[in-house]
Amino acid sequence: MSFLSIEEIIEKTNCEINPFHKEQKFIGVAPLNLASPEHISFLINEKYFDEALTTKAGAIICSKKDAENLLNKTKSVLIVSSNPHATLAKISQHFFKPIHPFAGKSNQACIDETAEIHPTATIFPFAFIGPNAQIGENTVIYSGCFVGAASSIGKDCILYPNSVVREGCHLGDRCILNPGCVIGGDGFGFAPTEKENIKIPQIGGVQIADDVEIGANATIDRGAMADTKIGRQTKIDNLVMIAHNVVVGEFCFIAAQTGIAGSTEVGNRVVMAGQVGVAGHLKIGDKATLTAQAGVSKNVPSGEIWGGSPARTYKEHATTIAFVNRLVKQASKK
Repeated sequence: MSFLSIEEIIEKTNCEINPFHKEQKFIGVAPLNLASPEHISFLINEKYFDEALTTKAGAIICSKKDAENLLNKTKSVLIVSSNPHATLAKISQHFFKPIHPFAGKSNQACIDETAEIHPTATIFPFAFIGPNAQIGENTVIYSGCFVGAASSIGKDCILYPNSVVREGCHLGDRCILNPGCVIGGDGFGFAPTEKENIKIPQIGGVQIADDVEIGANATIDRGAMADTKIGRQTKIDNLVMIAHNVVVGEFCFIAAQTGIAGSTEVGNRVVMAGQVGVAGHLKIGDKATLTAQAGVSKNVPSGEIWGGSPARTYKEHATTIAFVNRLVKQASKK
């Protein structure tokens, strides 16, 4: 069992501890209503403040404002943070680390003799590693995974079962592909004639930078000629579709069932909520936010919040909804 002391918490998070109990140690994290004196809990949402007053948790991660309101009203130690959510993440990582039930290269894996596998990498049974592929230090490739010819996977990556990295695609360090994820499938490229739809060979690849996580059954298509690109620290949810030649910037959040059409450029720190649809050949500016089910058909300036379908500024969208609601109420009175 892994313990975490107060001094280690200070070292990991640089938080203020109030009151300070040097000897106190913890075995894990838990919600306020389930925590015991050996657990660290957290107050991130104000609606759980009353639970913070009655919790049995040994410690509570909270903001300075909440700490002032809780002090002398709870028996829990207060871990006072400028960013409680981030502090919770750092502390949780101490207790919950991926445990892989296999180590080394399985004799039941299919590994081409020209592939370069770092000695510390783990290749589970029934994985496939193609010609001239490269697998980095401490990377783990689970059963059912496919890594195509001349593709590369950086260090400390995890490819969970049945994820696919097709030929000529490249992942940076510390990337995570969740089950069923497909990197480098063909883009949707066809030239129609009167008699047939002629397939356009998709000869580009996919470039994924460091610290990117991609959700289960998400798909990122290879480029038609140039590469599709995903910037570092971007997090992509389950069932997201990113088409050929899309360029996504750094530190973006893209939520489930979002679809981005070909050749669109997405800036840095963009947030796309669930079921957003973005048309092709557009530009989404830095720090833009697209609310759930937004249908984007034109460029979005940096820093703006857009919603609705067709999408427009959130103020315009909200005004339209309010106007329609008033019309409905007036019509119902007649």
